[in-house]
Amino acid sequence: MATRQTVNRRRRQAWVPLLIGLAVLIAFFLFNAHHPALFELAELKAADLRMYMIERPRPTGAVVIAAIDDKSIADLGHWPWPRSMEARLNQALAEYKAAVVGYDVLFSERDEDDAQAERILARLKTMGAARRAVEETLGAGNDAAFAEAIRHQGATYIAYAFQSHQVDDGSPPAPVTTGYKTVPLDPPPLAYGLVRELPGASRALMSAHAYLPPVPILNRAVRGIGYVDIGADADGVMRSELTVIRFGKRYCVPLYLALVAAYRNNAPLSLAVGPDGIQQVAVGSERIPVDEIGGMIVDFRGPPGTFATYSVSDIIARRVPPAALAGKLVLVGMTAHALGDRVVTPVGADFPGVEVHANAIDNVLRGDFVQRSRLTDAAEEEVAAAIMVLAISLTVAYLSPLSSAAIWLWVMIGFVGYAQYCLTRAGILINVVMPLAASSLTYVFQATYLYITEGRAKKYVRNALEHYLNPDVVASVVDDPAGLRLGGERRHLAILFADIVNFTARAERYEPERLVALLNSYMTEMTRIIFESQGVVDKLMGDGIMAFWGAPKAIANPARAAIDCALSMLEGLARLRRTDERFADVDIGIGVATGEAIVGNLGSEQRFDYSAVGDTVNLAARLEGLTRHFGVHLLVNRQTVLEADSNYCGREVGLVKVKGKEQLVPIVDVAGRAGNGIDASFYQRFNQALEHVRNGNASAAVATLRALNREAPDDALVNLYLEKLEEAVDGQPTEMVFEFETK
Repeated sequence: MATRQTVNRRRRQAWVPLLIGLAVLIAFFLFNAHHPALFELAELKAADLRMYMIERPRPTGAVVIAAIDDKSIADLGHWPWPRSMEARLNQALAEYKAAVVGYDVLFSERDEDDAQAERILARLKTMGAARRAVEETLGAGNDAAFAEAIRHQGATYIAYAFQSHQVDDGSPPAPVTTGYKTVPLDPPPLAYGLVRELPGASRALMSAHAYLPPVPILNRAVRGIGYVDIGADADGVMRSELTVIRFGKRYCVPLYLALVAAYRNNAPLSLAVGPDGIQQVAVGSERIPVDEIGGMIVDFRGPPGTFATYSVSDIIARRVPPAALAGKLVLVGMTAHALGDRVVTPVGADFPGVEVHANAIDNVLRGDFVQRSRLTDAAEEEVAAAIMVLAISLTVAYLSPLSSAAIWLWVMIGFVGYAQYCLTRAGILINVVMPLAASSLTYVFQATYLYITEGRAKKYVRNALEHYLNPDVVASVVDDPAGLRLGGERRHLAILFADIVNFTARAERYEPERLVALLNSYMTEMTRIIFESQGVVDKLMGDGIMAFWGAPKAIANPARAAIDCALSMLEGLARLRRTDERFADVDIGIGVATGEAIVGNLGSEQRFDYSAVGDTVNLAARLEGLTRHFGVHLLVNRQTVLEADSNYCGREVGLVKVKGKEQLVPIVDVAGRAGNGIDASFYQRFNQALEHVRNGNASAAVATLRALNREAPDDALVNLYLEKLEEAVDGQPTEMVFEFETK
């Protein structure tokens, strides 16, 4: 959780995340304007995933495919078949009472057998008996038979193709390929019966210059012809069917819509063209949502084979149950792999073209469309991106990293959920790639910026605090801001107090600047030593220092670390005396106590310190003060020496009763580390004198102390012992006890 200071700093710098968000948004818009294909491809793939990650509705059952498949070719011979075969198929479909028949097959050339017959007759120059015999043998021809079967069925439509189709941009058309017609034959291709061209109607529609009609005899026999052109998206995947292609002045109808209109009792087909392009397509009263060029998204029911499919050979042989075809819309098309007519779709990379049309027909019959507008979607996705980027920018600017990350995640999930809801409930396909990409990149940049800037701020704070605190404490409060709360815990600590002797008198003699300079040099050296020993500098109190070991980071032996640090501080002061004349007469006293204490953030809600309190702290402070009375540099309680368990040179002082503490505390004068140039025998003999006292042998104790006094006449503790023993009037003491009523 961010601290109040961090939140306030973010509020002052809120313009930076907002500026980052604005820059990212503008960059996305510019990139999309210059390279729209990248987002378009990504959006297409995302749409495929969103549409087909959930279960699709099953087909209505109204559409059946009569497949020119491998089985039919094996039964009826190689493709193309004589048109007499299609005639037999149409006769069978009429007997099955199929409602509407549509051929997704081009019949743009004469039947091969009919053409061969014409060539034979052309070689017979006379109209004699031979020619009449040949004509009787050949009969009316396969095309004629197929045309007659079409008329008999009564609701048959066949396909044609345009040479090419593209959005009309005013460029000259390509040269016409042989067989294609630029002027419609009679009857012409099916066109919308009702066309409304609104004021300012766009001319930039999907248009064609030439088409490939069926042979005239079939063109005249069918109920109508519709185009079967299929266009793919930029990635080569077929996702939509065109509802209209302009050919000359006609707005032509695709085969699949012609079949739907016929199946719905010849429902009228209507079209409206507005300034942005195709505005409305309708079959009867049902409107079909299309984009500006008339594209209708195909909501595929499933992979290839989802629709009921029967082999043409089985239909001709009447092996299909009558109920399977009666009243159905039958699409005749090729599914055999060797014949081609296969496309890539979102639900299959090898999808029969005839089944694409079956899916489109089923979409219109059920009325469950998927709607997407090329123009409005582009505007909507930019608005959505702008709103999401703004929301995330404000969140990052004013909230903590955890809160902003959570809100960013929920914004992303919420937007995707909303988009998916619109798709599943209303059939509206909302673009998601740009809003998600822009908001994600915005958050990444903003989070990176905050990480860098707050990292610098933390580093600055850490460096500043390390002038006052141990790096472990700094880490605990900077890296874990949750620790910045009032409260403490009981820990086993070693507490140290150090103070300069007679500092008050020195302060009266020194100029303030000189005094401060001396203190700064002294404190710099002492705090360095404390930090190196893993200690925490609790307070710098004028000339005094309070430090402790064992928190916040636990160490192996706090007592030993404290004694070692105290001895190093005395050695550090000795170095200062040798190198800096200002310290020639500076002396310090140090007190160390080990025991239980409360450590943590102590103070008020407005201001608190990481500190330690308790009886052990008070004892350490009293021991530091007693160094003057006993004339020593380092006093510790016996518990500290026992826990340190190290080879120190020192002497027991006895029992003391300090102000505020009823119990007597055994204390020890630690002179240094054994073997470090210290006369260990002096301290050993002093300890022997104390043992004599405890054993009731005061005379032996006095004798030992007098011998020590002759060696060190200035030793205050020896003089104090002698004075106390010689002044005893109520018998010789068995323990050296000192009581102090002042601090």
